[in-house]
Amino acid sequence: DVVIEWDLESTPLEIRTDSELGSEDQVQVRFYSAVGAYAGGIMLLFSSTPQYSLGYCTSSYKDFAVNPPSAADKVWRITLTRTAGVRLVIHCNDVEVLNKLLSVFCNWSTTWNWSSTWNRDVTKIKFHSSRDTASY
Repeated sequence: DVVIEWDLESTPLEIRTDSELGSEDQVQVRFYSAVGAYAGGIMLLFSSTPQYSLGYCTSSYKDFAVNPPSAADKVWRITLTRTAGVRLVIHCNDVEVLNKLLSVFCNWSTTWNWSSTWNRDVTKIKFHSSRDTASY
Protein backbone atom coordinates (compact mmCIF):
# COMPACT_ATOMS: atom_id res chain seq x y z
CA ASP A 1 0.00 0.00 0.00
CA VAL A 2 1.44 3.32 -1.09
CA VAL A 3 0.46 6.71 0.29
CA ILE A 4 0.09 9.31 -2.47
CA GLU A 5 0.20 13.06 -1.86
CA TRP A 6 -3.17 14.34 -3.14
CA ASP A 7 -5.18 17.48 -2.36
CA LEU A 8 -8.68 16.17 -2.99
CA GLU A 9 -10.31 19.60 -2.75
CA SER A 10 -8.16 21.18 -5.46
CA THR A 11 -7.83 18.13 -7.72
CA PRO A 12 -10.62 15.57 -8.21
CA LEU A 13 -9.46 11.97 -8.02
CA GLU A 14 -9.92 9.85 -11.15
CA ILE A 15 -9.94 6.06 -10.86
CA ARG A 16 -10.06 3.72 -13.85
CA THR A 17 -11.77 0.34 -13.62
CA ASP A 18 -12.60 -2.42 -16.08
CA SER A 19 -14.63 -4.73 -13.84
CA GLU A 20 -17.81 -6.43 -14.96
CA LEU A 21 -20.99 -6.17 -12.90
CA GLY A 22 -21.39 -9.19 -10.67
CA SER A 23 -17.62 -9.76 -10.44
CA GLU A 24 -17.60 -8.59 -6.78
CA ASP A 25 -14.41 -6.65 -7.59
CA GLN A 26 -13.93 -3.59 -5.46
CA VAL A 27 -12.02 -0.34 -5.15
CA GLN A 28 -11.00 0.92 -1.75
CA VAL A 29 -9.32 4.29 -1.35
CA ARG A 30 -8.84 6.02 1.98
CA PHE A 31 -8.23 9.71 2.58
CA TYR A 32 -5.75 11.09 5.13
CA SER A 33 -4.76 14.46 6.53
CA ALA A 34 -1.23 15.87 6.44
CA VAL A 35 -0.49 14.28 9.84
CA GLY A 36 -1.89 10.92 8.75
CA ALA A 37 -5.29 11.11 10.46
CA TYR A 38 -8.10 9.24 8.71
CA ALA A 39 -10.22 11.73 6.74
CA GLY A 40 -12.82 9.46 5.12
CA GLY A 41 -12.77 7.11 2.20
CA ILE A 42 -14.79 5.43 -0.47
CA MET A 43 -15.35 1.86 -1.50
CA LEU A 44 -16.87 0.80 -4.83
CA LEU A 45 -18.33 -2.68 -5.21
CA PHE A 46 -19.10 -4.30 -8.57
CA SER A 47 -21.97 -6.50 -7.47
CA SER A 48 -24.93 -7.19 -9.77
CA THR A 49 -25.78 -3.53 -9.15
CA PRO A 50 -22.76 -1.24 -8.62
CA GLN A 51 -22.66 0.10 -5.07
CA TYR A 52 -20.61 2.40 -2.85
CA SER A 53 -19.78 2.81 0.81
CA LEU A 54 -18.33 5.83 2.62
CA GLY A 55 -15.99 5.42 5.57
CA TYR A 56 -17.40 6.75 8.87
CA CYS A 57 -20.67 7.49 7.12
CA THR A 58 -22.50 4.47 5.71
CA SER A 59 -22.85 1.23 7.61
CA SER A 60 -23.27 -0.85 4.46
CA TYR A 61 -22.99 -0.62 0.68
CA LYS A 62 -25.60 1.60 -0.98
CA ASP A 63 -26.93 1.81 -4.54
CA PHE A 64 -25.91 4.89 -6.51
CA ALA A 65 -28.58 7.57 -7.01
CA VAL A 66 -28.16 7.10 -10.77
CA ASN A 67 -26.97 3.86 -12.36
CA PRO A 68 -23.43 4.18 -13.74
CA PRO A 69 -22.98 3.59 -17.48
CA SER A 70 -22.94 -0.10 -18.40
CA ALA A 71 -19.56 -0.09 -20.18
CA ALA A 72 -16.95 -2.24 -18.39
CA ASP A 73 -14.27 0.45 -18.83
CA LYS A 74 -15.09 3.24 -16.43
CA VAL A 75 -13.46 6.43 -15.19
CA TRP A 76 -14.72 7.42 -11.75
CA ARG A 77 -14.15 11.06 -10.78
CA ILE A 78 -14.42 11.82 -7.05
CA THR A 79 -14.77 15.44 -5.99
CA LEU A 80 -14.84 16.77 -2.42
CA THR A 81 -15.94 20.35 -1.76
CA ARG A 82 -16.51 22.37 1.38
CA THR A 83 -18.05 25.57 0.02
CA ALA A 84 -21.43 24.92 1.67
CA GLY A 85 -20.80 21.97 3.96
CA VAL A 86 -18.91 18.81 3.07
CA ARG A 87 -20.16 17.55 -0.30
CA LEU A 88 -19.01 14.42 -2.12
CA VAL A 89 -19.75 14.13 -5.83
CA ILE A 90 -18.97 11.07 -7.95
CA HIS A 91 -19.08 10.94 -11.73
CA CYS A 92 -18.72 7.76 -13.78
CA ASN A 93 -17.80 8.29 -17.43
CA ASP A 94 -18.96 11.91 -17.03
CA VAL A 95 -22.39 10.91 -15.64
CA GLU A 96 -23.09 12.21 -12.13
CA VAL A 97 -24.02 9.13 -10.10
CA LEU A 98 -23.80 10.56 -6.58
CA ASN A 99 -24.04 14.03 -5.06
CA LYS A 100 -24.32 13.99 -1.28
CA LEU A 101 -24.15 16.73 1.31
CA LEU A 102 -22.53 14.67 4.05
CA SER A 103 -23.92 16.75 6.92
CA VAL A 104 -27.36 15.48 5.92
CA PHE A 105 -26.43 12.06 4.56
CA CYS A 106 -24.02 10.93 7.30
CA ASN A 107 -25.57 12.57 10.33
CA TRP A 108 -27.59 9.49 11.34
CA SER A 109 -24.70 7.82 13.17
CA THR A 110 -24.06 8.45 16.85
CA THR A 111 -21.27 5.86 16.92
CA TRP A 112 -19.09 7.34 14.21
CA ASN A 113 -18.08 10.96 14.27
CA TRP A 114 -18.41 11.62 10.54
CA SER A 115 -17.94 15.38 11.01
CA SER A 116 -14.50 15.36 12.60
CA THR A 117 -13.36 12.73 10.08
CA TRP A 118 -14.71 14.22 6.85
CA ASN A 119 -13.88 17.82 7.84
CA ARG A 120 -10.15 17.08 7.88
CA ASP A 121 -8.18 18.48 4.95
CA VAL A 122 -7.36 15.60 2.61
CA THR A 123 -3.73 15.77 1.52
CA LYS A 124 -3.00 12.06 1.04
CA ILE A 125 -4.77 9.04 -0.39
CA LYS A 126 -4.07 5.34 -0.15
CA PHE A 127 -5.41 2.46 -2.22
CA HIS A 128 -5.59 -0.74 -0.22
CA SER A 129 -4.05 -3.37 -2.48
CA SER A 130 -5.38 -6.31 -0.48
CA ARG A 131 -8.96 -5.12 -1.01
CA ASP A 132 -8.64 -3.22 -4.29
CA THR A 133 -9.24 -5.63 -7.14
CA ALA A 134 -10.75 -3.23 -9.68
CA SER A 135 -8.66 -0.10 -10.17
CA TYR A 136 -5.70 0.20 -12.48
